[in-house]
Amino acid sequence: MTPPRPNAGARSDGAAPGIATLGAAARAALLPWRLAPAALLQRLDEVVPRSAPLVMVTVAAVGCALADQAARQALRLLGDQSFIGPEYIVLGVEEFGPLVVALTLSLRVGAGFAAEVATLQCEDTLDAMALFGERPAERVLAPMAVAMGLGSVALGLLGFVAWELAGMATLLLRSGVSPFTFFHPEAVRADGVVLLLLKCAVCGLIVFWASARAGLLARGGAVAVGQAATRAVVGSVLGCLLCSAGLDMLWFLTRTR
Repeated sequence: MTPPRPNAGARSDGAAPGIATLGAAARAALLPWRLAPAALLQRLDEVVPRSAPLVMVTVAAVGCALADQAARQALRLLGDQSFIGPEYIVLGVEEFGPLVVALTLSLRVGAGFAAEVATLQCEDTLDAMALFGERPAERVLAPMAVAMGLGSVALGLLGFVAWELAGMATLLLRSGVSPFTFFHPEAVRADGVVLLLLKCAVCGLIVFWASARAGLLARGGAVAVGQAATRAVVGSVLGCLLCSAGLDMLWFLTRTR
């Protein structure tokens, strides 16, 4: 008689196995110094160096389009482009920069994480690891969570640099505006930088949660892996959009008091 398959993530209260595993991963991620350094560095390499080119190109492309349209409209309606620089840099810090970074990560990294976890789940590898005391939440999932939280913040800062350089180049080439005239770092407030870091960190964790959950709920073969990747992207995008809107509302309310 075949022994029943071990269900390492099951709980006595009947909750889904994925939820229990995500909870264990969250607890392990709160103590990153206890994680395996090799696993953590591998995940950080996937999130930051391998994603940086795509993130910077995407942010720069959005910045170019916005700067060009804003300059054209300002010149047509007001005949003056001097006020674009301060507003452009603020939008990059508080709005478009972190959001574009989050959406790019959901496509570049989130889908891959979900497919990897779904493959391990469908092959019963996670259960086998738990059966032999390997603690899959700590060895597999927690490094992903830490890398997404820290990596998204690093990419947010890199994305801001790409955003501002793209705006400078666009205004210089299209309208002849000097980069020294366009660049206004004094327009960025301390709370705006805090908002940038907070958005990036929270959205990074949302991408991890959506990806890991989709992977843990996968059942079946190759089709289930593909479906998990799709669910991860959809959940990440919706979560990041709602997170950005919610943080914007809270930030606006704190500034208007």
